[in-house]
Amino acid sequence: QAYLARAKIIGGPTLHPTAMQNALVAAIAVTLLLSPVSAGVARSHAFTQTGTPVERVVTLLTDLKEKLEMDEKVEQKVYDKYACWCEHTTERKANAISDAQDDIRSYGQTILFLKGFIATRASEIAELEAAIKANKEAQAEATAIRSKENAEWVSETTELKEAIAALEKAVTVLVEGSKQPALLQASTAKAQIKAIILALPAKGVKPEQMALLSEFMGSDAGYAPQSMTVQGILKDMYETFTADLESATQAESTSNMNFEKFIAEKTTQLKEDEAEKLKKEGEKAEAEQRLADTQNMYDATVAQKEADIKFFDETKVACQHKHDEWTTRSSLRDEEIEGMTKALEILTSDAARELFASAIKAGKETGMDSRDTGRDITPSLLQLDNEGSPSARAYAAMKSAAKDSRSFRLAALALEVRSAKAGHFEKVIMAIDNMVGMLKKEDAADIAKRDQCKDEYLNIESTVKDLDWKVEKNVAKIDKLTKLIELREGQKARTIEQINEVEAHMKAITAERTAENAAFMAAKLEDQQAIDLLMAARDAMAKFYKKNDIAMGPIQGSVKGVFAQQEPEFSVSADQAPDAVFSDKSKRKGESKDIVSILTYIIEDLNDEIKNGMKNEEASQVDYEEQMDTAEKLREELIAKKVSLEESIAKRNEEKSAEIEDMNANQKDLDDEIAYKNSITPDCDWIIGAFEKRAAARTSETAGLSGAKDFLTGAAKA
Repeated sequence: QAYLARAKIIGGPTLHPTAMQNALVAAIAVTLLLSPVSAGVARSHAFTQTGTPVERVVTLLTDLKEKLEMDEKVEQKVYDKYACWCEHTTERKANAISDAQDDIRSYGQTILFLKGFIATRASEIAELEAAIKANKEAQAEATAIRSKENAEWVSETTELKEAIAALEKAVTVLVEGSKQPALLQASTAKAQIKAIILALPAKGVKPEQMALLSEFMGSDAGYAPQSMTVQGILKDMYETFTADLESATQAESTSNMNFEKFIAEKTTQLKEDEAEKLKKEGEKAEAEQRLADTQNMYDATVAQKEADIKFFDETKVACQHKHDEWTTRSSLRDEEIEGMTKALEILTSDAARELFASAIKAGKETGMDSRDTGRDITPSLLQLDNEGSPSARAYAAMKSAAKDSRSFRLAALALEVRSAKAGHFEKVIMAIDNMVGMLKKEDAADIAKRDQCKDEYLNIESTVKDLDWKVEKNVAKIDKLTKLIELREGQKARTIEQINEVEAHMKAITAERTAENAAFMAAKLEDQQAIDLLMAARDAMAKFYKKNDIAMGPIQGSVKGVFAQQEPEFSVSADQAPDAVFSDKSKRKGESKDIVSILTYIIEDLNDEIKNGMKNEEASQVDYEEQMDTAEKLREELIAKKVSLEESIAKRNEEKSAEIEDMNANQKDLDDEIAYKNSITPDCDWIIGAFEKRAAARTSETAGLSGAKDFLTGAAKA
């Protein structure tokens, strides 16, 4: 039992259920017959322990079946736990891979942006460096030119100043000499003038002037009458040199001012360029640091993604392998249990019990002879006829192999061997070699085809499962998005209802406020009209007293004592003549005053009513405006919520459309895989199913051909 169970678990050779039952029953029966059964082996069951050995076998089978069923339950839990781990792990890794793809895309975009930013900053820095270098070179060049110009100006002005001073001195001597000729006749004075003239610069002196000066200097006369001419020349030269000095000084001043302005502009530009360069270098360094960090994160994410993909693929393969292993093991166990169940049905039937009780006797049979029982239990062995000629033996070997393998080509070759003349087997041997080579090629082709089909089946199965998983994920995500869209649509509908309710409320309170205002305005108008009438009546009553200057006293706006009246005075005697004294014009001013007071009270009360109405109207308007502001804010919030929900719904719809497209693409790939599998199934199923049979037939053919070749080769050598 242990060997059979172990053979099935490790994928070893398995027996057909009937054969397995027979082998198991026989083994148990022999064990029971050869050795006594211990008292603790068989448990109480449908049969008693005092029954036949078959009944004890039934007990053992029942126990074994229960153990197998228990093993199935225990291993089912183990498999379920492993399958749960597979599902959660692959889902977790798939989500990690998806997140990594998003992160890699984001990091890649950031890297591209930073590289472009760094390249831009590097180009800008290079331009600034070139500008700074050109600026410094321009300043240095301008400084050198200015220094040279200044040196020339200093040299020129020094010479001009010296010449001007000499001319001024010479003119002074000549002027004095014209006043006192004796001075010019003195040799020392004339020599002094000549020295001054010789020291004059040639620049700025005209040729004719220089000729006169030379004549003057070469004259030996004690008094040169041309001194006046020389004096004029010297004055002219003095004015010319003075003007040249002033012009040179002005030009130097202008050049120096332009130089300082140029240097100031260049210095300002240099500072700005250096500051900008420093700023861009800082930005470039910061971007380079960000690029390095982002690149590291990108590389780490890529490495983690590749590791996750590898783990995901390995996990899928392992989970698929474990699923196949469990499916095979469970199927084999079900087959084993089914065989035992069938065996129990066979062994526990009433007819079987009666048969076993009658046929099986206690103890072991002994004293058997070699009589024929009608059952041939000896295996038949194929014996080759060693008699006859080599060609006959070769023919017999090939014929037997052709019969076993059902090979027409081998049978045809056997006939060729049979018809070959003795001693002339070279063509036959060559044909045998060719056929052996062809069989080897066929064997290699079958192996390649079988392996190719298995690989294709495996790849198709893996692809189909992966696509099934993707389609399931697509469907799940579509369902999730559909529910989310429905939820958002419901929220949107409720939001629209709330907006309508708020707008209806705003409309209602506006209508109510309008009605209240209209009622207030009508009541106010009525009160004002009543006041106008009362004031007209009061003025009409007071007109008499005002016209006749009858002072009524202060009018009180109160009705207290208004209706108090004096009792009439009656005469004391009928004979006494009544008084005929008429009342004064002011006699009834008291009653009139009371009436006016009442009118004033009513007027004041109506006026107070208007004031209170205005106060209440103002409060109602403020409350209305506050309610409208609150309602308007709520309406705006609801509209914003509605817009947000519409955007969310649109986005979810886009995601749903994309997911549907992805699902359709996956479904198309799945259909293509299934169609491809259906297209290769006939050939692949045939080659896989017939592979062993064809291999056995080729082995038989090869063996027959090898034997025949040996016979023929031996005969040819002989």
